[in-house]
Amino acid sequence: MFRNAQQNRIGGILWYVVLIWFSSSILSQALFIGFYGTPYDAIDLLGGIGPAYIGLVIIEMTMWVLLAGLSVTKMVRKLKLKPVNIVPSLGK
Repeated sequence: MFRNAQQNRIGGILWYVVLIWFSSSILSQALFIGFYGTPYDAIDLLGGIGPAYIGLVIIEMTMWVLLAGLSVTKMVRKLKLKPVNIVPSLGK
């Protein structure tokens, strides 16, 4: 029910990792558009680095899975009904 301090810290660190990853992706795309006028094509970039692209794709997919998992977990916690203290009636 209650999370300990280490779980809270790890959850916060994961959110920072996701935010940094997302921000760097947007900034790199904006910088490329600023220099060349068109967005870069991920397929060309991945093909240009050779077989190492498999590792990059795995990292990218891991980040998306973490983002989805964190979002769903946070949403479930927000929507979870809190127990109500109701004293049962004894028929009186």
